[in-house]
Amino acid sequence: MKLLKLVIVDDEPILLQGLMETYDWKGMGFEIVGTAQSGEQAIRVIQETRPHVVLTDIRMKQITGLMVMEEIQKTDLDCIFIVLSAYRDFEYAQQACDLGAYAYLLKPIEDDKLCETMRGAYETCIKQIKEEEKIESWEKLLLKDSTSFLQVIVQKYVQNRISQEKAEEVFDTLGNVLEEGDRFISVCVDIDLAYKITNSLDYEASRFAVMKSLEEMIEEKYFFWKLENETGNAVFIVKTKENTSVHELKAMLEYVKKEEGRPVVASISKPYKGIAGIKRSYEEASQLFGLASASGASAFTIPDDMEEKMGRAEAQDAVMMVVNAVRKNDGDELKETFVYFIYSLPKEEEQQLSYIHRVMLQTEFMLKDSYGMTEELKKKFQNLYSNLMNLSGAKAVDVAYKILLDTIEVRRKLAEKDEAKYFKEYMSVAVAYIEEHLNDENLSIVSVATHIYLNPVYFGRVFKNTFHMTFKKYLLQQRMEKAKRLLENGDASIGNICEQVGISNPSYFSHLFKQYTGKLPSEYKKEYEI
Repeated sequence: MKLLKLVIVDDEPILLQGLMETYDWKGMGFEIVGTAQSGEQAIRVIQETRPHVVLTDIRMKQITGLMVMEEIQKTDLDCIFIVLSAYRDFEYAQQACDLGAYAYLLKPIEDDKLCETMRGAYETCIKQIKEEEKIESWEKLLLKDSTSFLQVIVQKYVQNRISQEKAEEVFDTLGNVLEEGDRFISVCVDIDLAYKITNSLDYEASRFAVMKSLEEMIEEKYFFWKLENETGNAVFIVKTKENTSVHELKAMLEYVKKEEGRPVVASISKPYKGIAGIKRSYEEASQLFGLASASGASAFTIPDDMEEKMGRAEAQDAVMMVVNAVRKNDGDELKETFVYFIYSLPKEEEQQLSYIHRVMLQTEFMLKDSYGMTEELKKKFQNLYSNLMNLSGAKAVDVAYKILLDTIEVRRKLAEKDEAKYFKEYMSVAVAYIEEHLNDENLSIVSVATHIYLNPVYFGRVFKNTFHMTFKKYLLQQRMEKAKRLLENGDASIGNICEQVGISNPSYFSHLFKQYTGKLPSEYKKEYEI
């Protein structure tokens, strides 16, 4: 066992001698390198011996244990403080903990408690020493080959094999790698995997040609690191200060795709600042790559408002957003919400598959409750469920997205054939919602369509075909009929009736009522008075 350095401080000589001789410090992993009987002496001894751990009494004359801690914190020394306190010194102990003390022990000291605390302090110190040794070895390697070393560090950082703190230390050691205003954009790119299946002999040669051409084009204008992600796709992490870089990189991808004549699939992140931005852009591009593969996009980018919206979206919310897009038969909305869904997925692949299973089940339930679950679609859903655990997260995303697109296409075709049949239930829900919210002055075709998950324009057309009148005319009819019933009962005032039918202006209400019935509300009410 490697012995760490220990300094013991107590202003009572007998207690100090007892601490030194009573306990098996070597057995706990420590060697006493100094002692002190005052705060002033303690500061000097600690600075001279540079111990790993200091065991100090908290209350001493003139300079207390707290003051010793404060003075040492002003230096470059990094040692652990364990304070000793009597019950009457509890507030002192609390202050010591606020100053960063590792622990405090109550006098008289319990042997077991002391051993446990010292073992914990020993393990903490050893861990810190090993980390420092790693950094020293990194610095030595840096001096030999800084470019290659930095490439390795970036690869480990984005793959969560080293912390952001360690990556920042390396960048700080190198110096001049990052400048003010630097941002990072990641480009994840590969040949479509389907091409490998159909053109296996040409796949590797085509992939090499595409990567070489793209690398040469990026290198002409930008500094970058080229890595491979967990699924083997190439990722270019590009450093830039320019606002136009995303568009320029997208243009490069389109040019390479056209020149090489190969099915290039790629995703491009938004630009992000600093070292944290390196990982953020890498993760964003890698996540979007799966959707780019599924949608056939040659350069898939994230919407500008993604970050604001995703701050509010959680996994289950994202699931329902996808289901509702399918319910509306809206392919564009599905594409947008599926991006949100991907961003809500946990990092663990098993949990990703669980959420993909959930979104497909929710969609299947929606289809059974409404329309569109053909035998062919049913087979696709069942095939996905039975093979889901054999798929990677990225592949499962691809397959699920394609099935959802197929689902929308099937529902559209069915709806075109017989709107009345397939939208009967939607109209029932819409009518109930209108009846319940007649008192809402803001009730509109948009709010009702949103409630039943239909496009407002499409809802308006189906509504008119079903009821043989426009939504506006139907809403007015329902409000006037309710007003008639209320007037017939004779209990409510005109003002109260206005509130109940969602028309706040009494004069405007009277005008509409006379247009509808040929009588003013007061005239109509008199006919039912006894």
